[in-house]
Amino acid sequence: MTTRLPSSGAPAGSAPETTCRSDEIVLIHRMFRRLFGEAPALVREVVPGDVHRAAFLAKHLHGLTKLLHVHHHAEDDFFWDRMTERAPACGLHVALMRKQHQAVSDQLDEIDARIDAWTGAGADAASAERLAAALDEVDRNLAEHLADEEREAFPVLDAVLSTAEWDEIEAHAQHEKPPLPLFLLLGLMMEAVPEADRAAWMERELPAPMRLAYRLFGRRSYERALRRLHPEPEKSVERGRR
Repeated sequence: MTTRLPSSGAPAGSAPETTCRSDEIVLIHRMFRRLFGEAPALVREVVPGDVHRAAFLAKHLHGLTKLLHVHHHAEDDFFWDRMTERAPACGLHVALMRKQHQAVSDQLDEIDARIDAWTGAGADAASAERLAAALDEVDRNLAEHLADEEREAFPVLDAVLSTAEWDEIEAHAQHEKPPLPLFLLLGLMMEAVPEADRAAWMERELPAPMRLAYRLFGRRSYERALRRLHPEPEKSVERGRR
């Protein structure tokens, strides 16, 4: 990992020594892009009236909205006040981040309500389309927000946050109970890492017991979770004539 130079607005010469720790959050962003990007199609593919599939997806989608809430709350708690204090010229960027977070939060609350309406209506087609349309909208807004955050905020945060502060943020995240299956999230994170770098990433980011657990059974758990999210279409069986 390398040390980033302060971006426009960051206090030159006064930034603490720090590595590119925001790159770790970029991996989380890639995971969110994937999960929210595929969510509308998952809902639209449910056969109207399939309450069992709808219930499974409802749990997944509620977990996804909660996960993004938790992620944004952590950024609100650890990033923006420090960025405003240490890089005052970036005040417009901070204001944009806060505004976008609030807009996405409101959309996530709407999605949670539409999920419950969909399952409450017996997984009917009209409720499914309203939910899918809301997921389309949050996916578009989230894509814009994540790109803005990576471009405008992360270079500054790399310049003004100390290594100890990044460690504090990481420790806070580790204490949060994930609202989605752990090995699903870990597998998605690993796939967000370029394949050539995955072994080094696992060695650097995961404690030895977690690496062993993933190799022994976590990978299979991840693959099962993906198959449940993306089941293969049932193949029609042609019955032979007697």
